[in-house]
Amino acid sequence: MLEQLNKHFDHYSIHARFMPAFFIFLPLVLTTIAWCPESTTALGGAMTFLISFGVMSFLSAVISNMGNDIQKVYFERWGGAPTTTLLMPESDELDRYTKQRYFKWLNSKIPDINLLLDSDDKSDLQQKIRSTTNFLREYTRDTKKYSAVYRDNVAYGFSRNLVAIRYIGIAVSIISLLINVSAILLSAGLWLHSETSSAGGFGPLGIVAIVVSVISMVLLVFVTNERFVKQRAFRYARSLYEVCEMG
Repeated sequence: MLEQLNKHFDHYSIHARFMPAFFIFLPLVLTTIAWCPESTTALGGAMTFLISFGVMSFLSAVISNMGNDIQKVYFERWGGAPTTTLLMPESDELDRYTKQRYFKWLNSKIPDINLLLDSDDKSDLQQKIRSTTNFLREYTRDTKKYSAVYRDNVAYGFSRNLVAIRYIGIAVSIISLLINVSAILLSAGLWLHSETSSAGGFGPLGIVAIVVSVISMVLLVFVTNERFVKQRAFRYARSLYEVCEMG
């Protein structure tokens, strides 16, 4: 399946947009395979169909838009993008001397930017920092040379997009759990009340599907939240500005 995606989509799209969708639908996929094993042969064909008719491209765009929407909400709550707030004087995420080194390097790279940590005009400083962020994004386009920046960018995109679709994932996990429990009860003959009932259709993959459904639901409810995204966002911001130390 990943081989087919690699032929049509870039690394970022696959790992930051499709992987969150694959994560939330994993319980349902395992449930389908557990109780309908012959469905495995159809998965490859289904992926080819979805790619050919643009469904995966549409899904990528939808997930990206949902992620951007939640990002906008979070940035407003945090007082701005982490790539901006990280270098503001009032932020204690970085010490003063680290900020001064970053400003010195950025001033040497960007003509007339004149970044000053003690600037009286905070609004102007904020705009200048946003400009330096745009510069650094272009400066670090070489994903092999700046692999750490790219990895943290992908990790941030994954976490942001996963949180954006978490409620869909919770619903999928609940539905998968109900299907598995119902199928096991039917397989065990508890609903059939007949001597011919057996557990013949019940296999270990059914238990795996239940466990994955529960774990997925717990992670989506208790782990994938605003704090989860914020940690990855600031990690990416730090990685981006650590380029200033590389010379």
